[in-house]
Amino acid sequence: MTTFRELEAFVAVADMGSFEKAARSLDTSQSSISRLIGEFEDGFKYPLFNRESRSARLTSKGKEVLRQARALLHQRAGLMERFANPEFLALTLRLGVTELTALTWLGAFVAEMKAKYPRIQLDFTVDSSSRLYTGMQDGQLDMAIASDLACPKNMVCIPIGSAAFGWYRASSLALPGSLSLPELERQTLLIQSAPGEIETQIESWLVDKGVKLTNTIRSDSLAALKGICMAGFGIASLPRAMVADMGNAGPLSEIRTSLGAPTMNYAILVRIDSLTALHHDVIELVKRHCVFDQH
Repeated sequence: MTTFRELEAFVAVADMGSFEKAARSLDTSQSSISRLIGEFEDGFKYPLFNRESRSARLTSKGKEVLRQARALLHQRAGLMERFANPEFLALTLRLGVTELTALTWLGAFVAEMKAKYPRIQLDFTVDSSSRLYTGMQDGQLDMAIASDLACPKNMVCIPIGSAAFGWYRASSLALPGSLSLPELERQTLLIQSAPGEIETQIESWLVDKGVKLTNTIRSDSLAALKGICMAGFGIASLPRAMVADMGNAGPLSEIRTSLGAPTMNYAILVRIDSLTALHHDVIELVKRHCVFDQH
């Protein structure tokens, strides 16, 4: 008899293209995934995976089974979320967030989630937006809050808010309070960038404004960029929320530029084939708490 655990393993392998990634996603061993897939396939007269391929690729019959498996798992989730008492609903929600989200409003969101769903297990991944999108595509995350990039066809991307950025320097750095474009280009610019990213949103914004990026320091951590900036090693593009509590006489001072400063838009991402009542509830809670200008 087919079990839900077998269905979960089958869908995870199909989504991620490998038994190893599926095992990580389901927090189990690769041998356990292989056993579950073997037991699941024993119930069919035809193979579900193409064994001639090095990756876990579905056969045509396997793709048909995948649609039904997704539907069954979706129905099970919907049944539990609709009729179970939220106080007794024991689920795990794997939520990806950016560093800025973690530093601003995430705590208030968690407090309300735990009040409404006391038994829910929240597993957070804090990472760059590009890697959160990858985590969603690979099935390693259930939902993600990231900058509003091009929405993949298999996801729902709902706008939730925006964060205002500014340009900052160390207060001890001998620079004027306002810089022209040529003056800005001569500075070392501190820009958030995840390893492997070809171009960040900030860089795209600068290039669109005609800035030539000749001298940059990149880090995937906003906190690290803030520290480098405070040490006087460049001008940082930082969310205003990260600097607001320092006051006018703090270690960082804002610099005005003829370009202005960027605003980053954020969205919450959910895979279309896994959207349930719980996801809708989480979306509403996120909308209520998503305020990036509070620190």
